[in-house]
Amino acid sequence: MTVVDSVGTQIGGVVGLTFDGSQRVLANVVLQQDGRMIALIVYPDHFEGTGPSLSYESTDCTGTPLFDGDFNTMILPGTIEGPGSTVYVPDTSTPPQALTAKSLLQLGMCFPVPGGFGLPSAIPAVPLVDLDTLYTPPFSLQ
Repeated sequence: MTVVDSVGTQIGGVVGLTFDGSQRVLANVVLQQDGRMIALIVYPDHFEGTGPSLSYESTDCTGTPLFDGDFNTMILPGTIEGPGSTVYVPDTSTPPQALTAKSLLQLGMCFPVPGGFGLPSAIPAVPLVDLDTLYTPPFSLQ
């Protein structure tokens, strides 16, 4: 089973399901882009990431977006934020370092965090691709 867009472009094979309440079952796919494999959730009209929120050292979500954690995995989590539906992935070539984040970007909204919070294993999150430039909803299964 594969998820395709409205013109038949293959997005990825279904590797699992996410239950969104009692009303929907959503396809989990692995997108292959630029030599990386990224896990995403596909709704009929948009994508959702599987990664964490983007963290920033600034209080206004500017500067380098960051993830926290050890991403020693074959399939990377992807976080979707603007512009468009850009997929951000961990830059696994950068050694982790301890930093303090002072804001979070979630669903396009910046949330300052007074006093900040620790990121013991921070690495940059890099934009990989804007899915809106590759795929056209609605999405369906084949």
